[in-house]
Amino acid sequence: MPNIEGHHGVATWSQKPDYKTYKSPYGPNGITAGSFGVVGAVFVLQFFADVPKVRTDIMQKLPVVGDYFIRDIPPSDNPF
Repeated sequence: MPNIEGHHGVATWSQKPDYKTYKSPYGPNGITAGSFGVVGAVFVLQFFADVPKVRTDIMQKLPVVGDYFIRDIPPSDNPF
């Protein structure tokens, strides 16, 4: 069996480095990709909230704020 060695004679899979990787103090602390996804989804829903299909199919079915997105036209504003 051939002797496969990594850098400086240490096999890369057999020994972990004794130092920690650098963590920037300016990087995200505890923010995961899921939270970015939730913020993005809320932004998209609010951005497209006035599109009639989005308003009726998605926004009106939300439990707390669904009644806000119901748009009733009074009969006095009907031109016909």
